[in-house]
Amino acid sequence: MTPDKSNNSSGIEVDRIYFETLVSERKYNLPIFGEETPIKFGARITNNSSTPYRFELPQFVPEILNPHGNPMEMSFGRNATRFVEESDIPLMMLGESLEYWMDAKFKWYSKNCIQLTGYALYGGILSFYNFQPTKYQIRMKYVNDLSTRKVRLFTGSTEYRDFWTGQIATNFVNFRLR
Repeated sequence: MTPDKSNNSSGIEVDRIYFETLVSERKYNLPIFGEETPIKFGARITNNSSTPYRFELPQFVPEILNPHGNPMEMSFGRNATRFVEESDIPLMMLGESLEYWMDAKFKWYSKNCIQLTGYALYGGILSFYNFQPTKYQIRMKYVNDLSTRKVRLFTGSTEYRDFWTGQIATNFVNFRLR
């Protein structure tokens, strides 16, 4: 798999599948103490190959670079586990495109620390800490090694095929906190 960069700085193509970083806005106001500021980010996937592929959308996780270009540390916890839903593992045919959005929020963790929290991986909570009013970069990462897997749905376990296998990291997109 050789990634081919397109003219769009937020997208990358691998195996004739185009992956793009999505950010709902490019500028966000930091929350007032005790309040929250919502943010949405995610990925758009376009299948330009002749092979139908499935993607496990909740497996897309963000990577954020601080103002110095270094990756911010992500912490992860789990407060519950939810079942996989059919919409989490869509089968994409030739020419189909879909968007996966992660809802997150900036909020005060302590008197001197603003954190970003969001839900990922079927009930997990991811967090990044110590945001300041400045520029950051974000992208989405996805890793899958199995083309066939048994999935535990609410209605029971079912085997699904045609998962795209590989690793992808979309290109970074800037956003600013003020």
